[in-house]
Amino acid sequence: MIVRYERIAHVQERMREQGLIAIVVLNHDDYRYLFGEDRWQPRALIPFQGAPELIAFTDEEPELRAAVADGRVRVFGSVGGQINDIVGRIRELVAEGAAAGIPPGASGRPRVGMQMWFQTPAFLVDLFRHVNPKVEVVSSDPVMDALRMVKDPEEIILMTEAQRIAGVGMDRARELLRPGVTAQEIAAEATYAMMRAGAEGTSTPIFVNFGIETCMLHGRLSPRPLERGELVLVDLTPQVGGYCANLARTFVLGEPDSRQAELLAAYREIVAAVRAAMRVGITTAQLDATAKEVCAGHGLAEHHVYGIGHGIGLRFEEPPASTIIPQHRSLPLLENMTVTIGHPVLAIPGFGGARFEDVYLLTAAGPEILFDYPIDPIIAS
Repeated sequence: MIVRYERIAHVQERMREQGLIAIVVLNHDDYRYLFGEDRWQPRALIPFQGAPELIAFTDEEPELRAAVADGRVRVFGSVGGQINDIVGRIRELVAEGAAAGIPPGASGRPRVGMQMWFQTPAFLVDLFRHVNPKVEVVSSDPVMDALRMVKDPEEIILMTEAQRIAGVGMDRARELLRPGVTAQEIAAEATYAMMRAGAEGTSTPIFVNFGIETCMLHGRLSPRPLERGELVLVDLTPQVGGYCANLARTFVLGEPDSRQAELLAAYREIVAAVRAAMRVGITTAQLDATAKEVCAGHGLAEHHVYGIGHGIGLRFEEPPASTIIPQHRSLPLLENMTVTIGHPVLAIPGFGGARFEDVYLLTAAGPEILFDYPIDPIIAS
């Protein structure tokens, strides 16, 4: 474990600005960001001042005390013990926050933050509210997002490696494209190749879609074998050190027909145009307008889907998450932010779709692709 004390200090500074007496960490990505490793059940408490506090089972105590020599490790042998410890500590922080002049929230109660995204267990949030009725549970996003959106050099190295490994998986998927292959075979072999190359897992299920199922935005494993002449969409999301990659490519088994060729050409042009428009200060809404203009030029304006890109890092989808939170469409892109370009599928209902997605680092000079995997969609059948 590597306790990121500098990051924790920045978190605590923002907590005091936002009026939070504590952040309770229940999710893998914040735990990894602050403590440099992951656990099956990540549990920590960040008070508005002082050392971070790790919550662990009894057998883990020696290891964590060695890592956090100047902090607290709250140990429990049962779930009941953990709950009692946390309730007592929150009561202490309520008093400490009042003494430090941290104002209560609009409800009149002191505020405790938690991440409210995909991987935070809802039942634990509900339980925390039940046993701590004198505090208000709020999203920790206003504290954490501003810090996590901008990546440091160490984070960029891990993300670049994750994206390289996604390329290894895509190479293997491409090798397998032939009549009769199943999506399950492709997903299994691509996953194996990525794990052998150093991935610790994937942040989402692997999507391998054939034919009309390439219309699906998030996809699945298509149930029937691949046929000659069909579109194939492969979306890979390996992780390295907790950091996510996202590489999507569309192929056609054999020479594309005119409609398939138009889809593939349109998406290639979208990627090129949006990449040329990316700069510090631009919003995803503006990038979406660029993408829609390209679609219109190909007679596909009615099939344009908003959300050309999103932030990515320790979480697969980070701010700006414009497809989830509409307000994020107006967030300006920042220097050293990592974003995907190519998130939505350009799809014709009843026919099929296409997508080419990569991860970029936004620099003062413009976007830099983390790993330049070729866009080469035609597979000889």
